Amino acid sequence: MTYNKELDIKDIEHINIDSQGGGIEEALESVEDLAKNLDISAKDKFHMRLLAEETLGMIKAIISENDSESGDFKADFWTEWNSQILTWKKGGIFKIFIKADAEVDYEQRRELIAVSSNKKNIAPRGVMEKVRELVEAGLHGVNEILKIQTEYGGGAINYGLLGAMDVQQMMYSWSMSKYKNQVKDNKNNLAWEEAWDELEKSIIANIADDIQVGVNASQVEIVVIKEFLN
Repeated sequence: MTYNKELDIKDIEHINIDSQGGGIEEALESVEDLAKNLDISAKDKFHMRLLAEETLGMIKAIISENDSESGDFKADFWTEWNSQILTWKKGGIFKIFIKADAEVDYEQRRELIAVSSNKKNIAPRGVMEKVRELVEAGLHGVNEILKIQTEYGGGAINYGLLGAMDVQQMMYSWSMSKYKNQVKDNKNNLAWEEAWDELEKSIIANIADDIQVGVNASQVEIVVIKEFLN
C-alpha cells in the first residue's frame, strides 16, 4: 500500500484478475490491509470488507458463468481512500475500481445457453445480479446493454435504458443511486414493487452510496463508492 500525503489518498497497487479467478483473494486481502491502516470504526472496516466481497463475488460469477468462453477475461482492481474531500468531518471516501476488457463471442454464448439443460438466461434477481448482467453485456458491446430487461409483476423493466447512452461516442453509464431513486418513485406500481423489495434486502445497496457502471467500445469500469463518517 502506498500513501500520497499531498492528496491524502491511500491507494493500493493495481491487482490483475484473470479468467481463472487469479487475483481475487489478493484483491480482498488488499482491502483488509487498507482498512487496518484507517482511523475508522470496526463496523466501517467490516463494511469495507463486505463491499469488496460483493463486488468480487460478482466478478467470480461472470467468470464461472462464461466458463471456457471467458478465456480472455482480464480485469484491473484497485481501491482508493480519500479523506481530504471531507475537510469539515472525520472520515473519508472509499472507492473500489474494477476495469475489465474481454473478447467473448456473446452470440455464441447465447446459443449455448439456449440449448443447455438448465437454461441460465433467466431474468436476474437481486441488485448485484443486475449489475453483473450490465457488466457482462457491456463486455460484449454497448448495444447489448440496451437489450437487457427483467420482468416484475407482469411488466418489463428495461434497466439498461435506465442509464445514460451517448450514441455518438458509443458510451453508456449506469448509476445504482439513480436507479434506486427511480424505483423508489415507482415502488407503488406493481411492476416495480419487487425491484424495491430487492433493493431493501440487498447488502450492497444498503451499504454503498453508489455503484457506477461505465461502458465504452473496449472496456467496462465498475466503481463502488461509500462515504464513511465518524
